[in-house]
Formats: sequence, structure tokens, C-alpha cells
Amino acid sequence: MIIKTLKARILRALKSSLPAAASPPPSPTKPGRAAAAVVVVAADAFSDDASFFDAHETPTKNGAEPIDDWELVDEEGRVGAAAAAEEEEEEQLREFPARCPAGGEGAVVLYTTTLRGIRKTFEDCNGVRALLENLDVAFQERDVSMDRGLRDELWSVTGEKAVPPRLFVRGRDVGGAAQVLALHEDGRLLALLSPGSNKNRSAAAAAAKCGACGGLRFVVCGECDGSRKVFDGERGRGVRCRGCNENGLVMCALCLS
Repeated sequence: MIIKTLKARILRALKSSLPAAASPPPSPTKPGRAAAAVVVVAADAFSDDASFFDAHETPTKNGAEPIDDWELVDEEGRVGAAAAAEEEEEEQLREFPARCPAGGEGAVVLYTTTLRGIRKTFEDCNGVRALLENLDVAFQERDVSMDRGLRDELWSVTGEKAVPPRLFVRGRDVGGAAQVLALHEDGRLLALLSPGSNKNRSAAAAAAKCGACGGLRFVVCGECDGSRKVFDGERGRGVRCRGCNENGLVMCALCLS
């Protein structure tokens, strides 16, 4: 189909560039008839093929020329339907509010909690986490129960006291558990996640098998051993450790790298 369309365009270009056919000298035997035959043959040489291919071209809006797969090549070398599909997925992602957590410009970020204080919140977090893992999606899980700074970060990004789980995809706020599950039931979730996840699936597997934190993204502080206190020689007493959070934990260096 691509070759046929290309041929039709070449034929139209050649036909439009031809000068008006000049009348040949009249034939001494059959005056006028030979000239008409030459003009008819010259016109039909292009009109037959052009009209055949024109009839098979896909009509487009506003009279624009149809675009073939070989014409759709983006900066990353993606051709045809692949480039168009990714562009459509990015267009769908623009429907969601532009809210980007720190370091989430090109990543999938999920805020969760592992505390069982509120059963529904805990189960919703487990459900969304399991869904992303089953879809084989690379994502950064930020447990607000492990670090109060992550909770404050979530509140700052959303502009409200948002309750986890909360999913962000490449700087867009997709929503909580209800919104994520609804997108999955409609068959739209994987399409939104795939551009950022296909390239980093090996990274997701590596993070899940981290030998330092076991996938929790936090380890015990090495300065205070989790006690949140260190001895100050000048004061002669224990002081608050400045290297860890309120739980005596620090972010895993291997996961951050």
C-alpha cells in the first residue's frame, strides 16, 4: 500500500509538471487525426494510473494528504504505528493534573503506607502495589509510614492532606485506589504506564531483590543503630541523631543509586 501511494504521488507530480502539449505538424495524409491521438495518449499515460491509485487512497479530513507509516519517524527512531501509539498514550496522560513529586519527572511513583491503623487504607495500598507488580511495572514506592518527610512531600504535591495510596506517572497525578482500579478495568492503565515502565523493568526486578533493604527502601541508621540518639563528647550526653528520620531509618543507598 505504501508503494502504491508513493507511485500515485509521483504520477501526479509528473503530470502537473508537464508543459502543455504542443500540436505536432499536420500529417500530409490524415490531417488533424494524428495530433488528437498524440494528445490523448499523453494524457492517458498518467490519468489512468493516477485515477486508479487515487481511488484507493484513504480519505482524510480537510483534504490533507494521507500519512503513511514510513513518514512517521520520530527523534528516537520509532517508526509508524509505534510512534503514533506512544503519542496517543502521552495525550491520554495529559488529561490528569500536572503534579510532579521530587524525582518523578520520568518515573512512576506510588505513595503507600504499611501501617494497619486504618484497615481500608492499608488494603488499598496493598491492592495497588500488587496490581503494579502483576503488570510488571517499574515504580518507586514511597512509604509515608516509614518517613514523615514523605508524607509532607505528598501533601505538598497534592495541595491537600491526601491519603495513600496515590499514584503519579511521569509528573501527572493519576489518583488514588479507586481511580487506578477504574483505569485498569477500562484497559487504560497499562497504556499510561508502559512508556515509562518498559524501559525500566529490569530496574524494578533489581529493586525488589535489593540485598540491603529487601525492597523496603529503608535501612537502620548506621550512626545510631536505630536508637535516634548519639553521644556528644563535648556535652557529655546523648543528643538527637541528625542522620535518620523519626523511626531511626535512612533511605537505602543502593535503591537511591
